[in-house]
Amino acid sequence: VVGDLAILNTRSSVDHDGVIGSAAHIGPGCALAGGVTVGEEAFLGVGVSVTPGRTIGAGAVIGAGAAVVRDVPPRVVAIGVPARIVRSV
Repeated sequence: VVGDLAILNTRSSVDHDGVIGSAAHIGPGCALAGGVTVGEEAFLGVGVSVTPGRTIGAGAVIGAGAAVVRDVPPRVVAIGVPARIVRSV
């Protein structure tokens, strides 16, 4: 499911049962495994990887190249491998 105004950039991949919220931005080369949910207005930078069944909250920002292996709450910035929260938005 892809919400209104969502952007799925070049070479991004959303596997089975994925949900992309309205106005979310999936950067180039992102790989979202099965069952991933991305909340409204979330932003995933270039090359983000997300493991199966994870949820990224509304308005969250995931830095380029991060590996999301745990759920990310709404309105936070997460970076690194594995992704860790560094601040609120």
